[in-house]
Amino acid sequence: MIESTASVGRTRSHTLEGQLIVTQQDALEGASAEYVRAARAEADDAYRLAGYLLGDAAEAQDAVQDALIKAWQSWSSLREPDRFGQWFERIVVNVCRDRMRRHRTLRMVELDAAGEVESDDAFRQMLVDDEVAGAVARLVPEHRIVIVLRFWQDLALDQIADRLGVPLGTVKSRLHYALRALGTELRRSSDEA
Repeated sequence: MIESTASVGRTRSHTLEGQLIVTQQDALEGASAEYVRAARAEADDAYRLAGYLLGDAAEAQDAVQDALIKAWQSWSSLREPDRFGQWFERIVVNVCRDRMRRHRTLRMVELDAAGEVESDDAFRQMLVDDEVAGAVARLVPEHRIVIVLRFWQDLALDQIADRLGVPLGTVKSRLHYALRALGTELRRSSDEA
């Protein structure tokens, strides 16, 4: 026996001999609601991560938007919804990496100390005010990503490997070379001062 129930503004669901049959529309709406809840919970952290990686608020917003779209398109492939945060963070990092590679020809330049910088962009202002953050911004994307995940996101090396989808040894190597490059960059900027 099939019974049908429907109410205004709701989708139709059916029961067949006591079993609830969920329509495709019901499933999509349920998935959509679950995705929106998960995405909202991670959006602020994703924005901060993208801001640290890209050093620009507008770029960070665009990167998070791109990541949200990619996550929605791949939502059905997420096997463990309770790990949405790590999965989404990996997408954000990959989107930021792509943006950094695209903008590789654009290098950060030292600003004239005599010129005052006024900006509503907190990330850009941080790079101007903080010598270490400015040096991190000048690193190659792979090094910058590992530094930000390790020291700004405070992730353990195995968590970074998981987020990036690379072996632990690769993370250790990238961190080693990133710290060496960061030290060189900081010495260079202090010599110029």
